[in-house]
Amino acid sequence: MMIKIKVMLKKIDFKMLAMAVGSFAIGLGTMHGVVQNYIHFAGVENEMGFAIFAFMLGILGLFGIKK
Repeated sequence: MMIKIKVMLKKIDFKMLAMAVGSFAIGLGTMHGVVQNYIHFAGVENEMGFAIFAFMLGILGLFGIKK
């Protein structure tokens, strides 16, 4: 059991995992309005585009997790 965990940890790229988690957190924060306290968007379309790009970056990060 312990050997499988060690092999699994060697196959995960933690930089990409951190990028994916951070991007999803930023996307969810944008949807909940938390990011608006720090970034003032010019319009609703800009805010939606920012959230969509954050989620896209998170999905791309998930593709890069496996070495």
